[in-house]
Amino acid sequence: MRSIEAQNRAFSERLLLNHQLLQKKYWFLPVDDTGHENYMPVGRGVVSSALCALWVGLSVCKDVEAHDGVFVEGINCTGKIIIRHNHLWCHKSSCPKCFIRGWSVRGARGIDGRLTEGVKRGFGKVEHVTVSVAVADRDLPEPIMRQKSRDALADRGGVVDGSMIFHAYRIDDDRHVLVFEPHYHCLCMIGNSFDRCRICPHVREDCASCDGFKGREVRGYKKDLYIVKVHPARKTIFGSAHYLLNHSTIRVGVKRFHSITYFGRCACRCYGSPLAVSKIVCCACEKEMVKSVYVGKRHMVKDIGSPNYVPWFAEDESEASNYIDVEELGNDGFDDFDEYSERNSFDGVGGRGIE
Repeated sequence: MRSIEAQNRAFSERLLLNHQLLQKKYWFLPVDDTGHENYMPVGRGVVSSALCALWVGLSVCKDVEAHDGVFVEGINCTGKIIIRHNHLWCHKSSCPKCFIRGWSVRGARGIDGRLTEGVKRGFGKVEHVTVSVAVADRDLPEPIMRQKSRDALADRGGVVDGSMIFHAYRIDDDRHVLVFEPHYHCLCMIGNSFDRCRICPHVREDCASCDGFKGREVRGYKKDLYIVKVHPARKTIFGSAHYLLNHSTIRVGVKRFHSITYFGRCACRCYGSPLAVSKIVCCACEKEMVKSVYVGKRHMVKDIGSPNYVPWFAEDESEASNYIDVEELGNDGFDDFDEYSERNSFDGVGGRGIE
């Protein structure tokens, strides 16, 4: 296993490729573990292609009225238009440039589409559940850990339909490293619903004799030592899936290792995967954004490795005229988009692109 110093050097190299890695501890903390080097957090491999994160344009939302009173990441969007950079992303989980906004987004769309179809078919409401593998089973092959985790889910509350995302590591806050503690985050349907336990006023000590989910969880843990926890109600399937995927785990050297798996009536063999709709939505109003080009004088940083790069920003409504819809460019006097980009001094990889 590489030393902590070597892993820190590797992180400094990855940071030059993607400055967003500083936003979450999971993305930059070193792995401190011996004996499980065949597992690796996503985003810690090599860049897949010279096209990874290539800037290809801008998307803009000019619906200022829908932004009134909305705060996003501490930014007041009132009276503002929202602009977002667009890039090319590969779909490899190991790519340090693309794993956050490429692979994770694509996987989240797939989970969202499949589970939404399951809800339409009457399988139940989607919940976020975590299954922690018993200490004695942590050295078992991953497929066996996954099956035993599914057995624990079925035992606790009839959880037999949904998706599982593999995580091999958790953060050790005292030592500031990632340690090997395999567990599965599941977006799944609880057979008998968790609503009863969610609003129950009793304390955990009262659960042992109850026939609700938490009662079965207490009794089940005594049998197999697998911890099953239901999290607070989630806002969206896509948002939860994207968050869980961007710090999941892959197997090194296994070409077809699946960090995402489906089971029960949501399994891939049960129905075809619904088509994932790829569209860019506004972070303030969630409406679809329009691809645009910029004709003003603002300097835009497009390299995701730059400390000054931001994936989106807000501008005053008065600047809206500087963002022209691509569909309106038809007869603007420029021969092609390359000339248009040159005349407007786009800085970035290749000089062509927006996100």
